[in-house]
Amino acid sequence: MSNQEKMPNLHIWNSVKQTPTNFLKKIEFGYLKGKSDINPQWRLMAMTQAFGPVGHGWTYRNVRLWSEVAADGTVMAFAEVAVKTKIDGVWGEEFFGNGGSAIVEIQKGKLVAIDEGYKKAVTDALGVALKAVGVAADVYLGNFDGSKYLYNYDYAYLEQNSHTPAQNNASNNAKQGSQSKRSIHQLYQDALKAISNTEDPDVLVKAINRFKDTQYGAGINNSCRAKSDLMGWNINIPAHTPSQQNSQMHH
Repeated sequence: MSNQEKMPNLHIWNSVKQTPTNFLKKIEFGYLKGKSDINPQWRLMAMTQAFGPVGHGWTYRNVRLWSEVAADGTVMAFAEVAVKTKIDGVWGEEFFGNGGSAIVEIQKGKLVAIDEGYKKAVTDALGVALKAVGVAADVYLGNFDGSKYLYNYDYAYLEQNSHTPAQNNASNNAKQGSQSKRSIHQLYQDALKAISNTEDPDVLVKAINRFKDTQYGAGINNSCRAKSDLMGWNINIPAHTPSQQNSQMHH
């Protein structure tokens, strides 16, 4: 059974999560130095691939544009956009994103106007909104080191738990046979990285379910609890009993 068949709700997510490396550029300065800048035109292409042409399979609108002046005289433009997609001929509810960019900044000691500030703010807001459907998700999950993708997180925490333990073991062995075999400890380390970098609370839920009957359940729950508190998410994280901690997943 393919990943798509086992995880139908992630079909669109998985189709747009990985940005081709030629559309990624390493950020060389600023507070995001070392991170990857995603070509905004690729985002539009990914949405067209997943839903169809803009205006037909998906659409977006500017909810509001505004500016704020800082104490040093610089001015930031902000935008809020709403995105809506169509699946099986039915339009869904809008989802939103906020973004910003400078329209007046200091250059060589002088205030200089930036004529593309609002356009960049809208582009930024749209990129934030499109995270919700998985666009470039692997970059935001910390799965890109600037030159290559590092992990297949599907094996760490996205596996469905609808099979019997024996079926799960057989499935895990088959998956690992196609790659270099990876231990449950390696999967655990991958999951911790995913939890640390995610902006999606569902990742925490899936990680908890994935490791709940292993000796790593307590560590996953503690990591998820810390991330949930940091982000202000209201996630029900169960207590991990000693009997659960002693249970191990066999490969």
